[in-house]
Amino acid sequence: MVSLINSNLYSTSKSGEYIAVSTLLDRSKTDNKEQLEYPTLLRMGHKYELCLGQRLPVGGFYGPLDVSLGSDGWMYVLNRWDNFNGYPRNRYVPVTIEDEYGEFIFPVIDGVPDKRGSEKFPSPVMCEIDENGVLYSTDEHAHSILMLNTSGDTVGWWGESGVNDGQLLGPSGIAMDETGDLWIASSQSHKIQKFSRDGSYIDGWGEFGSDDHQLNHPWGITLDPIDKSILVADWRNDLVKRFSVKGELLQVIGTPGEGEGQLSRPSDVAVDQHGDIYVVDRGNHRVLMFNHRGMFIESFIGDATMTDKGAQKLLTNPDALRLRDNVVNLDKEKRFYNPTSIKVDSDGKIYVVDTGRFRIQIYQKLWRILEPHEIDAAELHVDPEVY
Repeated sequence: MVSLINSNLYSTSKSGEYIAVSTLLDRSKTDNKEQLEYPTLLRMGHKYELCLGQRLPVGGFYGPLDVSLGSDGWMYVLNRWDNFNGYPRNRYVPVTIEDEYGEFIFPVIDGVPDKRGSEKFPSPVMCEIDENGVLYSTDEHAHSILMLNTSGDTVGWWGESGVNDGQLLGPSGIAMDETGDLWIASSQSHKIQKFSRDGSYIDGWGEFGSDDHQLNHPWGITLDPIDKSILVADWRNDLVKRFSVKGELLQVIGTPGEGEGQLSRPSDVAVDQHGDIYVVDRGNHRVLMFNHRGMFIESFIGDATMTDKGAQKLLTNPDALRLRDNVVNLDKEKRFYNPTSIKVDSDGKIYVVDTGRFRIQIYQKLWRILEPHEIDAAELHVDPEVY
C-alpha cells in the first residue's frame, strides 16, 4: 500500500512501519515555474543497442570513469588507472559510436606531455564539455578543475583547496547549465557550488549530515532540463536529492537498500528530455529509472555483447578461444560491475560507463508522447501518490 503523509510518498513495510520512498516535488520553490509541464508518456521500455570499449592500455579503455558527449560526434571517455608500462595513467580516450578511437588526450604541462599524472591531474573523477570543445574534469586530490580542448591543448586549471565558499575539497560531479556556468559537487566538504568557466565563484550551499536537506559526500550532479533544478547523487546517504538553484530541498528519491527502487552508494544521476531520472546505483551494480515524481519505473542490470574488436582479438588466440568455450556461465560477462557514471542525449540514448568491465553500454529509450485525448483524465483514476 502507498500512502501520502506530510507530503511524502511512503510504502508500508512488513512490520507496519512507514518507509519513505520519495519526497514529492514542491513546485512553489522551483526557479522556472512557467516551464513545469512534464509530458505524459507511453513508456515502451529501453532497447540495448551496443557496447563500446575493451580493457586495453592502447586502443581501448583503462579505468573509464565518465564520458562527455561532444557536438563533433565524438565521445570523450575519462580514464584513470595506475600507470601501465609507461602508457598514460590519466587521459581522455576519444571514441565514436562505431567504436573507432582517436588520439589520447592528456595534459601538456610546461610543454611536456603529462603521461603519468602530476599534481595537476593526479586523480580525475568526472567531466563535462562545452560548446567550444573544452573539457572540464574534476580532480579529487588536486582539488581543482583541469581544462583541456579536444585537440589535446591544456587550456588551464583553477581551484583552491578548502571548505569555505569558492574552495573545493575532493570535487567530483560536474554539470554545465544553460548559461554556461559550472555546478560542482565538492564531495569532502559536502557542498554544491556554482562557478563561471574561469573559476570565479558565484554561489553555493550544502551542509554535512543525514537529514533530508543535508549531504554526505555528494558525488554525481545534473540539471533537470525542464524545471532547471539540481539533482545530486548523495553517495553516503544512499539517496538522490533535488534542490532549487538556491539550495532549497525539493525532493528525495529512493531509500537505502538493495531492493526494488532502493539505492546503495549512488554515484551519478542524469535526467532526460522528458524529466525521467536515471541513477547509477553503483553499490548494487545497476541503473535505476524514476519518473519526475520520484516513482520507481524500472532497473537495468547490463546486457553487453562482445564488440567486434574484442572478437577480433580473441580470434588471434586459440588458447583463449578454447578457454572461453569451456566456460559454462557467461551471464556475468554482460552485467554491470561497479558502473560509475551516466549520460543521456536528446535522442533518448543512455550511456552507462561500466567501469568495472572497462566499457560503455548504450541503450535506446522507446516512448511516445501522449495527447490529452489519448489518455483518461487523472481525476478519473486513483493516483498512487495520494493513496
